[in-house]
Amino acid sequence: MSDATPYPGASGPATTSKKTMGILSLVFGIISIVFCLFLPVLWILFAIAAVVLGFLSRKREPAARTLATVGIVLGFIGILANIGSMIAGALIMTQNF
Repeated sequence: MSDATPYPGASGPATTSKKTMGILSLVFGIISIVFCLFLPVLWILFAIAAVVLGFLSRKREPAARTLATVGIVLGFIGILANIGSMIAGALIMTQNF
């Protein structure tokens, strides 16, 4: 009783599209913004990585174009937020009490 036909609604092997760099870009952008107040020198590297991975993803992974675009935007916001956090920290540390 082996039936060679699959059950109705079954399809062939699932085709997956690669979205790894787009997802990493998005995650790194979010991380760089969330943690910009704590050790901004480290988190600005995540923001730069988000921008670089976003641009690479837009070229190499067409299925992740939206993720890459959001990652690029969040990466640039993360860069600005981290620079602002560094400036604010420097101003606070140089004030005389």
